[in-house]
Amino acid sequence: MPDGARGVQDLAQARAPPLPYCGYPLIMPSDSFDIAPWTQIEHIIDAGGSEHLEAFLELLAPGDTPYAINRLSEEHQTRLFSMVRPELAAQLFEYLEDAQAADVIEELPPPGAAAIVDEMHSDDQADILYELDDADAEAILNHMDPAEAADARRLASFAPDTAGGLMISEYLAYRTDQSVGDVLNDLRDHADAYSEFDVQYIYATDGEGLLKGLIRIRDIVLAPGRDRLATIMQIDPAHANVSDGVDVLANAFDRYSFNALPVTDVAGRLVGAVRNAAVEEALGERSDRTLLRFGGIVAGEELRSMGLASRSARRLLFLVPNVLLMVLSISVIAFFEDLVLQQVIALAIFLPLVAGIAGSAANQALAVSIRELSLGVTRPHDLGWVLSRETQVGLINGVVLAVVVFAVVMAMRRDANLAFVVAASIPLTILLAVIVGGVGPLLLHRINIDPAMASGPIITTVVDFFGFLLVLSIAWWTLGHLL
Repeated sequence: MPDGARGVQDLAQARAPPLPYCGYPLIMPSDSFDIAPWTQIEHIIDAGGSEHLEAFLELLAPGDTPYAINRLSEEHQTRLFSMVRPELAAQLFEYLEDAQAADVIEELPPPGAAAIVDEMHSDDQADILYELDDADAEAILNHMDPAEAADARRLASFAPDTAGGLMISEYLAYRTDQSVGDVLNDLRDHADAYSEFDVQYIYATDGEGLLKGLIRIRDIVLAPGRDRLATIMQIDPAHANVSDGVDVLANAFDRYSFNALPVTDVAGRLVGAVRNAAVEEALGERSDRTLLRFGGIVAGEELRSMGLASRSARRLLFLVPNVLLMVLSISVIAFFEDLVLQQVIALAIFLPLVAGIAGSAANQALAVSIRELSLGVTRPHDLGWVLSRETQVGLINGVVLAVVVFAVVMAMRRDANLAFVVAASIPLTILLAVIVGGVGPLLLHRINIDPAMASGPIITTVVDFFGFLLVLSIAWWTLGHLL
């Protein structure tokens, strides 16, 4: 055996007690590059060796762990999380998307699931419970530590993209009338409990829990023990409200160089702390959701390691309504079949050209509107301004594209009349496309519909419908004169 492989096995023995024989030889990650890590994990799971499994997982490189876990079958994922210790399972759940983690949690017995959720950070607990059905979430909460369950219920009651949904309850707060010595003694007495806290600040409250100030850890360490917190704290510190959204939070972190902000309720009581890292993660997840919805994944996250039935259903939620919407576009062509298409068969060749150009123009305007909405530089009531700006672009681009399309049709068919009919529809089609693409997201936002989820199919249908209608109407009107 190579020296490097022997070193890995020595490390395994140092981390874990001697492992009993479980019916399958333990293969360490560096022993063979021919056997994929997830295949080795599945063999160890099938052999039933919990200690072997934990040793193998701990020896995987950090970059290999999420890849290996996500390549496991649903059954093996569930068995993996039921075999390892709850604290290790909680760490491994961080490699799964929230929706995927919820699917796995639902398959575990409530006591086992509760033991794992107990080991998670408070914000991760809220994320997982928010994704579960009410009955499943309640079954897990009933088996959790009562204090942990109460805290998880409170956090899960907030919308996930708000300060309340993103905050953690692992923070330190003391009354303003307490002394520095009191605080230091408490920190020493509870060092084990506080060791997992991401603490850089201590918050000061009054007797009713109202946030009054903030103190850096270094100031606590350097201040005389007899000083009261009220004398060394920063008064009225920057803070977030439980209802603040991620955009408000991101702006706050841009203004203040804190790694976390205290979170208060409507009465000003301190209820948690939200980390800058959590806000950045939420912004990234929102961008990912927007990208997925543009692509037609409208029912939440999808990974190919999820169940086949679930993935199929999620996609059909977008595809089936799309079929019904496309029927409207087809109906226009069917209406003009006898009036125009049977007499000018060549016209049908260029209908996809018109629809494609218009769809691309609409998607450009759509992307700009959604981007501006996310940045806060455009608001839902700015319909007139958006309409004016898109009309200018639409008119210019429509005329330019009409000239290009006329030249293309002439080059392909040598028929000026046909080229005129197709090109004449382009300016109005492009104008309509950019208006719908630009204004549509604002209208949807005003009625509380996610623009990224609904804009694509709606805009495609409207643009195709009117694009076909314009081309075929112009052809029908000019049929007796030009064609």
